[in-house]
Amino acid sequence: MSLPRIPFFERALETAKTTPEPLAVVDLRTGLQHTYGDLLRDVSSFMGKVGAGESDIKSARVIGLVPNGYSWVVAQWACWASGGLFVPILHTLPLPEMEHIVRKSQADRIIVCETQTSSPLQLGLVKTIIPIPLNFPPSASSTLPTICTEPFDLSRNAFMLFTSGSTGHPKGVPMTHAALASQASSMSEVWKWSSKDRILHVLPMHHIHGVVNVLLTALYNGATCEFMPKFSAPDIWDRFLSTTQPPLSLFMAVPTIYSRLLDIQASFDASKLDEAKDALSKLRLMVSGSASLPAEIKKRWAAIGGGVLLERYGMTETGMIISCGLDVSSRVDGHVGYPMPGVQVRLLSESNEDVTDLFDTPGEVQVKGTNIFRGYWDDEVTTAKEFVVDEKTGDRWFKTGDIALRETPEQGGFKILGRNSVDIIKSGGEKISALSLELSLLSLPNRPILDCAVVGVPSAAWGQAVGAAIVLSKDWEGEGGKGTMSVKELRALLRDELAPWKLPQFVKIYEDAIPRNQMGKVNKKELLKIAFSEEVAASS
Repeated sequence: MSLPRIPFFERALETAKTTPEPLAVVDLRTGLQHTYGDLLRDVSSFMGKVGAGESDIKSARVIGLVPNGYSWVVAQWACWASGGLFVPILHTLPLPEMEHIVRKSQADRIIVCETQTSSPLQLGLVKTIIPIPLNFPPSASSTLPTICTEPFDLSRNAFMLFTSGSTGHPKGVPMTHAALASQASSMSEVWKWSSKDRILHVLPMHHIHGVVNVLLTALYNGATCEFMPKFSAPDIWDRFLSTTQPPLSLFMAVPTIYSRLLDIQASFDASKLDEAKDALSKLRLMVSGSASLPAEIKKRWAAIGGGVLLERYGMTETGMIISCGLDVSSRVDGHVGYPMPGVQVRLLSESNEDVTDLFDTPGEVQVKGTNIFRGYWDDEVTTAKEFVVDEKTGDRWFKTGDIALRETPEQGGFKILGRNSVDIIKSGGEKISALSLELSLLSLPNRPILDCAVVGVPSAAWGQAVGAAIVLSKDWEGEGGKGTMSVKELRALLRDELAPWKLPQFVKIYEDAIPRNQMGKVNKKELLKIAFSEEVAASS
């Protein structure tokens, strides 16, 4: 059986022909290891089931309700081989969110693991159910599939992710095969991926971080992707410290994962600390993304031997668009680096002036390139609103809604200040970056605050006032006793560092953690309603 001329298939086939044949996926759930030849043969075998006997399903949306691991990869690639558009769903999502994705994508079939046949999604929401095994048996044949000589239309949509919903109801973001190949190629160049790399995958597979940055870019380069079935900080440390398994070379995670790993590391004795430092030093690259990286976490990670974490910036709609480089000197705190290859970035002020080349001048990040999506699924109104056409050049730019600036010629990389809507607080005529305030809170001496989120609370007097949701250190004791911190106390801690108009006017204390989604992001619109409901009501 043949496979279409999709870049990922072509590169996997070339890798499968090398000697010795490298591993594509190591599935820690099943304990099985799969070569690139195994992957291509299993995709070739399973693709007929996805097409359900049809010769062409290029208009079909195929839901993937499959746990992290080898089966997930086979499901996605078999969908592509059949001509379909793959729509992954996190299996732990609440039913209403699952239903929204199924209905919005107008999916007509679903791939589920045999262990998940009781999924509520099968109750009339899709017409075709395609079971996929969790354990793929060894192939009886060693023959590799051929790649079709006829060109494949890479402008066709490959898969569709749904936004986290931090700025509204989740929207479908379809990505073409050409855009995916562009993203993988760009990251391969900047981060110097090779077939010798081995990465530990601990991220959910409904987000571009886990799907493209880790999995697809690894497979694009003939590297090995080692799947952990779910996030577990102790298990990650066990893998880092293992002396019986092949060494890892890359690791990518969100800031909250690094924070939890640091919490575990704090309990290590002196001998284990030395082992941890030695193990981390063997990884050539560790990346943090999907949320702002607190400087304190970055500093603590470097102190235990993990090196300076590389920060980058991207979105579901764009893939990675800005990144720090492999040169550690380029990794300036609070900065996300420079545009990726093939990506153009500009900053536009509120008066619609291009301020990209001006320092200390904030503007909205706008991007264009082959990595960008073409528009939201079945939503022409939102698409038209989020793109702008340059009157002079006719170029179509995507408006990210994020505000950034460049500080000095020496620190010429971009610094993200936050979302134009929720992370830029307008108080008394001043613009305040919520992300910068969060970094200040987390960087206080002796770390009295372990976690935080800053929002703009409606204020009749100021327009907006600064509200801080915080998690206190167990060692902190306020004037009101353990677990308390008044607005007065918090303002006193920050007064020497921040201008008066930036100081919080409201504080909400969470005992254990601030509510976050699977990728460690805070839905600030929801947090505002929940944490500061009384203040919001009082201002209305």
